[in-house]
Amino acid sequence: MNRITVLTLVDRIACFYSLFPFLVFGGKGRFDFTSSPAWCLERDANDTLIMVRQFIKPDRVDEELLAKLRAKYRRLVYFHDDAGGGIPRLEVLPYVDLFYSKALFRDRSLYARQLYGKELYSDYYHEKYGIDDPEPKTRAVAQDVSQLEKLRLSWNIGAGDYPREKLRQRVGVAAARIFGPRAARFFYTRKRPPADPAGANSGTIAVHARILRTGRPSIAYQRELILERIGSDSRFLLGGVSQRRYNAELAASKIVLSPFGWGELCLRDFEAVRAGSLLLKPSMEHLETWPDVFRPCETYVPFSWDAEDLLEKTGEYLDDAARRLAIARNAWEAYRSQLDGLEERFESIIKEIVSV
Repeated sequence: MNRITVLTLVDRIACFYSLFPFLVFGGKGRFDFTSSPAWCLERDANDTLIMVRQFIKPDRVDEELLAKLRAKYRRLVYFHDDAGGGIPRLEVLPYVDLFYSKALFRDRSLYARQLYGKELYSDYYHEKYGIDDPEPKTRAVAQDVSQLEKLRLSWNIGAGDYPREKLRQRVGVAAARIFGPRAARFFYTRKRPPADPAGANSGTIAVHARILRTGRPSIAYQRELILERIGSDSRFLLGGVSQRRYNAELAASKIVLSPFGWGELCLRDFEAVRAGSLLLKPSMEHLETWPDVFRPCETYVPFSWDAEDLLEKTGEYLDDAARRLAIARNAWEAYRSQLDGLEERFESIIKEIVSV
């Protein structure tokens, strides 16, 4: 197999999640990593380029650069790894052979619609509650729907480094910036969850809800609704804490409340599953992703985007330990079995790329 160039941003998400399969299963001499588009254009001898986390910082698609890369490479592939189902960089589609994303709307026609705030849920809160952002940004939509046939599902942040430890990961990113992304792998944790996380969970905390207000208004409004519903309910553990304490609390929580953040997918989702807690989350039925721990009332418990049934669902599953533990165990088994197939999934994606 010919060598493949990976043009990537070097940050925490890239080094510890998005690039995780490349670094773990890539082997020696298979991928050349760079963060320099100039190096790609001027010095790279490979004919296949994979772009990871590009056009994020700054948040602008450089179509002139894309045209130059398209002219040079036989195969050009883009990996989109934002946290949500929305794709804010659809301008990329006409230039690439394949476009992989960690999550996709089940209804692909949504990519031809202008969604307020780029996400389906931010559009929902804008339309229903009149929530406006101070400087709303208009994003590109799919002008030619046939281009949507290039969309593929890759892997989400469930594939990566857990538990989070800020210092270790920061040092890993620093090393990756100096020595290249492969250096990050030496900073991956060696800790492993128990065989039965639900059985090991002490359950001394009813509902873990360390929710911080984050993002622009249309993104943050869901959290505002949730906090309003919770009020002063003592079952919910609120506020901010250190990463170390946060990790310890998850392993003692019967339920973990995980709202959307910058996107639907959150590190907290998979932390909850690994802790043996019941994942309580706004409905994910509109989204396709992998690993998939979002099967309603089988691997997680959904509640409405208005959070009207949040307290009811909380009480229902706090009162029924058998159902709560069964769902938590289902989630862990589904998650574990899918991760066992990560290498196979990664290899099939690379095989598809080189066959273009």
